[in-house]
Amino acid sequence: MTARLLVRGGTVWDEHGAQRLDVLVEGGRIAAVGRLAGEAGDAEVVDASGLDVLPGFVDVHVHVADRIGRFELADDFASGSAIAVASGITTFFTFATQRPGETMTEAVRRVLERAEGRLHCDAGLHLTSTQWPLDWAEIERLVAGGYRTFKLYTTYRQAGLFSDWAQIEEVMRRLAPLGTRLLLHAEDDDALAAVDPAGVDLRDPHAHTRLRPERVEVEAIRRAVELAERTGCPLHVVHVSTVDGAGLVGAARGRTAVTCETGPHYLLLSDDALRGPGGHRFLCTPPLRAEATRARHEALAAGGAFDLFATDHCAFRRTDKDDWDGSDFRAVPNGLPGLGALVPLAFELLVKRHGRPLSEFVRVLAANPARLLGLFPRKGAIVPGADADLVVLDPRGPSRPVRSTLADAHDPWSARTTTLAIRHVLLRGEVVVRHGVLASPATPRGRALTSLS
Repeated sequence: MTARLLVRGGTVWDEHGAQRLDVLVEGGRIAAVGRLAGEAGDAEVVDASGLDVLPGFVDVHVHVADRIGRFELADDFASGSAIAVASGITTFFTFATQRPGETMTEAVRRVLERAEGRLHCDAGLHLTSTQWPLDWAEIERLVAGGYRTFKLYTTYRQAGLFSDWAQIEEVMRRLAPLGTRLLLHAEDDDALAAVDPAGVDLRDPHAHTRLRPERVEVEAIRRAVELAERTGCPLHVVHVSTVDGAGLVGAARGRTAVTCETGPHYLLLSDDALRGPGGHRFLCTPPLRAEATRARHEALAAGGAFDLFATDHCAFRRTDKDDWDGSDFRAVPNGLPGLGALVPLAFELLVKRHGRPLSEFVRVLAANPARLLGLFPRKGAIVPGADADLVVLDPRGPSRPVRSTLADAHDPWSARTTTLAIRHVLLRGEVVVRHGVLASPATPRGRALTSLS
């Protein structure tokens, strides 16, 4: 680690605005922010003249190094964190999901072992308990050890992930006094079961939208918000894909601690992608929505309706996505890659298309995600004492393709381009991306943010 480093001459942004300032880094932390050129001394200098300096970005919703059903995910910790940090994401959170016969602690240990020595950015874990009744003594030990976010699912019975509403209420009541937050996959299972499959052509991937209509998400969010108000447990609704669902969260913000995210695929892709040859490659859950919904969703995002953007990065190998005989699209694994695309797509959408300032960019990609995870201002801010996770970028770079994954996966963003150039990335004070290139690909510098004693 460089002992002292000065990011000199850039325009430093936070969620409130920008100033032309220098950032001095010592021992992996931000030591000072100001006009510091005369105090550089023997510090290494990163010249940010004419460029913008932002806090490292945070993706709170990433699936890597895991198996979903019979499919191993295409990205492991090494490839996922490499594409993340190359695009300015210095922290992501993935999942420790309890498997049959496994304690929650054993699940955490399994995931941490897979991450060890392979992280190019910092990483944390959300916990998903799947066995009832929950071992609350164990959960309290994990919370005391720094694990502060849990995720549950309101569907996926066959995958062993489903929790009914009584179980979810119990969890929320028990988590609330622990100061922890529940992340929720919101698709009401009863509403899904009530969908009439008659006339649905299972050869047509677009029929996925009929099997999982908008109302099942809206109903689940409605019930979840009611539980948040009743229990006092902070609630975060993941991958919101509906206008009415976002409206329910927005209406509840003044009454209870509820937040939500959306992803680039719900802002920039419509269900038209599911039509025709190759439509199965765009299957994800919740499904892509009709163009009218997508357009309204984009307008909401541009107006600040979502607390943060996250990818729900879930990349499957090309061979696995294409491994179906054309008779039933439900055999296709659901999920899309997005890690490397989050930052450039959010920039193209918010800043270039809708004229939002980079301060808004910081809010939804750095500050608010860090707050959700309980890491702010250690992460997501450029203030003395914070981790020196910094991104030096040029919004006016040459046009280049967007790439969301390093794995051999179908990339839904391969036709997109961006002018956002990531020049340098610092991770805890060390330059890990220099002139747009991963500085030490063979020597990962990331860390797990929590451990097991």
